[in-house]
Amino acid sequence: MCGFALVLLTVLALPGRAVAAPTTGTAAARSAAGPAPALVLLSQTSWVTPGQQFDLHLRTTAPSVPAGDLGLTVAVYSCLSSVSGFDQSLVGSPTGTPVSSTTSPLSVASLDTVAGGGVNLAMPVVVGEDSAPSTSAAPFTIQLRAVGGQCQSFPSGVFPVHVQLIDTRNDAVVGTLTTHLIYTQAPADTQRLRVGVVLPIQATQPASHDPSPTELLARPSSALASPSPATISAVSGTVSTIATAHPTVPVTLQVSGQTVDFLSSSGHQSTLSQLAQLASTPDVHQLTAAPFTPIDASALVGSGLGTELSLQVARGLEVVDAATDRPAPSPATGLGPWITGDALDPSTVGALSTDGFREVVLPTDDLSSTPAVGSTTEPFPLTGSHGATVTAMGSDDDLSARFVSDPGDPVLAAHQLVAELAQLYYERPNGTSPRAVLAVAPPSWTDDPAFVDALLGSLDGNPMIQASTMSQIFALFPAPAACRSGCRLTGGGGTGGVPVSAIRVQRIRVNGFATSAVGMHTLAQQLGDLVLGGEAQTLRPSQQSAVVANAGAAVDAQVGQVAVEGDLTITLTASSGTIPVTVVSDASYPVSAQLVLGSDKLLFPNGETQWSKPVLLDPGRSNVIYVKVRTRASGMFRLDVSLRSPDGTLRLASGELSVRSTSSSVVGVVLTAGAVVVLAVWWVRTSRRRKARARADEAADAVREAGSRSPDDGGPEAIESVPGQDRTP
Repeated sequence: MCGFALVLLTVLALPGRAVAAPTTGTAAARSAAGPAPALVLLSQTSWVTPGQQFDLHLRTTAPSVPAGDLGLTVAVYSCLSSVSGFDQSLVGSPTGTPVSSTTSPLSVASLDTVAGGGVNLAMPVVVGEDSAPSTSAAPFTIQLRAVGGQCQSFPSGVFPVHVQLIDTRNDAVVGTLTTHLIYTQAPADTQRLRVGVVLPIQATQPASHDPSPTELLARPSSALASPSPATISAVSGTVSTIATAHPTVPVTLQVSGQTVDFLSSSGHQSTLSQLAQLASTPDVHQLTAAPFTPIDASALVGSGLGTELSLQVARGLEVVDAATDRPAPSPATGLGPWITGDALDPSTVGALSTDGFREVVLPTDDLSSTPAVGSTTEPFPLTGSHGATVTAMGSDDDLSARFVSDPGDPVLAAHQLVAELAQLYYERPNGTSPRAVLAVAPPSWTDDPAFVDALLGSLDGNPMIQASTMSQIFALFPAPAACRSGCRLTGGGGTGGVPVSAIRVQRIRVNGFATSAVGMHTLAQQLGDLVLGGEAQTLRPSQQSAVVANAGAAVDAQVGQVAVEGDLTITLTASSGTIPVTVVSDASYPVSAQLVLGSDKLLFPNGETQWSKPVLLDPGRSNVIYVKVRTRASGMFRLDVSLRSPDGTLRLASGELSVRSTSSSVVGVVLTAGAVVVLAVWWVRTSRRRKARARADEAADAVREAGSRSPDDGGPEAIESVPGQDRTP
């Protein structure tokens, strides 16, 4: 399905089975791993019981060597006695002397070909020196011999198998691989090793290149680039493999809400239906409360973005629950386990507890110690900040590393993981106490149907290993074990390169838009999802910043539909009047906003020079808001207009109007009249003084003139006759 032709090798009648790998689509999904190696494992017998043969389905790719000149050599080594010995068997070639090996290269051309490509090397398995048949049609028979230092359960155990592809013309080694033969005689009632396999279902989206405002307006998700077809095929193929090829094998899935959104919008309904099918069987397939995008929780909390962690969880639950009809878990009753491949710190543990997580799975390497039975793990109490306590389990770091140990040969990597699980079982075989390990895919792993098919196929009916969901493993232990050294956290903290400031700014803007866009909850969610997408830990810091920047551009595209009609001049002919403010909205939805006006020369209804009023803008039209004002002076002055979200955090639009006032105020008239009166009084008084001074000057001139006359001219001795007055002679 979805570009994958899953070719399953015929299941053998005996308990062991060979599982074939997906073909063409898988190779495309792994193109980033580089050229395929010359020798690749396509499938193998998962385990061998007495009387059964061990099959290897191999692909040989050596263009420089004629097919007739290719040969295979096989060397089987003693069964391993420890987990450290298993690790050593994968470093270069196994050490020691083989217990069974080919004496000369087996001709590849002589081997049976298998549908889907490759050849099948079938090897009977016998135990002991003399048990090999005298004649056999098989090109090579594996003999398991007891040697010194043998594993405690011989012949049961894990045997390294080293295979080489040879150019028989010169005996040059063209390709090589090391897998393992698992031989078992485990009784049916043995306490099988429980393993919790955790697989992500995710396809992270980086930022699209320079999306236009028109594109962002029509479809906010255009801010993100679509995952490659190979990536989506890998995701779809993984889901299909779990749902159709191995529907009864328990597995825990971390389904990304962002991936579900993309599958829904791009027509991958069959994959969504299969996810819903998996969600309907929680006893077999556990879908965790995963974040909307894969994140480093400690990086968010450490950078002060704890609210973003809560949003990641809530949005992830909302999207996945809606797509799969999964009953939504409640934070009040617990969201199940938080599973991470990253380190945690006490603050993050406290934040996760607040968000509703009662259980945590984290790498063993990030703890000072964990309670264990041999190499397996047990649950233990883990204390976070503010006294928050959760039940934790440590995932096995070696098992996690197997997911990415050989990207060029994922089937081989899966079988190496199963072989290590078998080695852990043989550490304490046939025990009576439950033992468990957790195999969590690391953050760097991407969905791979071939790996998943080989892994789940090897766990299906395995006589030593029992797959379980994460909740089943926690329930396996009735009470947490005590930690002798406190099981302290040793890592976590820091920002991890997350663009903290940009995320804060855009989250505030998205929240502001949500209060403005009436009835557009879905649109606001889409914009918020873009911010969450910029927090994905599978993106580089520069890619995270680009996604957050595009989220801001998507908000701008919505806000750009609202504008204040500016560059207008309004004339007031009286000291008070009404000013029309026009706001144009091209949005298809009503916009709730706060209109803010300010001017040093105007008084608004509140008696101040700044004033605000809530407004509701009708969609697709010009909205005129009338505001009463009083002028403080005549002349030309500026009126600033701003439109903000109701919570005041987002500026929707701004503009500037010019106001001309031609009226005179009462104070101005009184002052002018007073000035005229003062001038009039001053003029009258000044005029009177001037006239009085003129008369006085005239009188003084007359006296001087009279005093200067001679007697002949009727001077002092002359007597002037005054009418009505007696005169003395």
